[in-house]
Amino acid sequence: MKKYICTSIKSIAAMTALLAVCLQGYSQDKKHELSAAVAGPASFLKYSSGAGEVPGNGFSAGIRYSYYLSETLSIGIGVEYQTYSSDAKFAFVNGQYAATDAENENFLFRYRATNFREEQKLGYVNVPIGIQFETPGTTQLYLAAGAKIGFAASGTYESKIQNLTTSGYYPQYNVELLSPAFAGFGSFNDVKTGKQDITTDVSYSATFETGVKQKIGDRSSFYLGVYLDYGLNSIYDKEGNKNLVQYNPELPVQFQYNSVLDSPLANDVRLVSYGLKLRFAIR
Repeated sequence: MKKYICTSIKSIAAMTALLAVCLQGYSQDKKHELSAAVAGPASFLKYSSGAGEVPGNGFSAGIRYSYYLSETLSIGIGVEYQTYSSDAKFAFVNGQYAATDAENENFLFRYRATNFREEQKLGYVNVPIGIQFETPGTTQLYLAAGAKIGFAASGTYESKIQNLTTSGYYPQYNVELLSPAFAGFGSFNDVKTGKQDITTDVSYSATFETGVKQKIGDRSSFYLGVYLDYGLNSIYDKEGNKNLVQYNPELPVQFQYNSVLDSPLANDVRLVSYGLKLRFAIR
């Protein structure tokens, strides 16, 4: 995660330097426009299959520099911070797999999680590049399209389970142990894992925006529009499928809880954001 944060900081510094250079001579040339924007509310991780996913909310805030090729056509580049959130909910999840206990006995570890919920939260620094067309006049219609590259700045997940039931089946003895708890077998209520880190990859997205631009005076404008950002690649590269509940032979009473993103329940994780965007610009 540290390398993503460093990359994000470098991107912000580079964009700030670029904007400073571009705005030199701003007062003499109306070909330049600088704007600040906020957007939301729908912003989430989208899974392609399997997960009982509930899309969450997020917001973005950023700045943009545009250069006008003509009165109605401009190209722009910017930097923004965007948050994403999603919930994965299941009435129940169960599984079993081969394990070895503290006494070196082989067995099948079985688990059943009732009312399982996992919350995922991500933060990204995005660099959008695009082109914008707008009609002439004081009140203008505009249409913008382009692409974004996003660098992960933060990522966490937290799981909650109303009831977790575990057992161990020993085929060599044809017996299934439902207890004791110190061996990792039993029924556990209100299980909470606490926040754990998620490491995600660079995101590439297509972006579209349209709305109304209202001129305010000679140099300032206000934008009100709708937008859609859709991820073009999966941001999570999992190393094989893992079980949500992992048995720990060295400390059986303390399970390891893997993310839904690591399990077969979620694949092809993409970032999606849409909603309203407000921009204030000076030119």
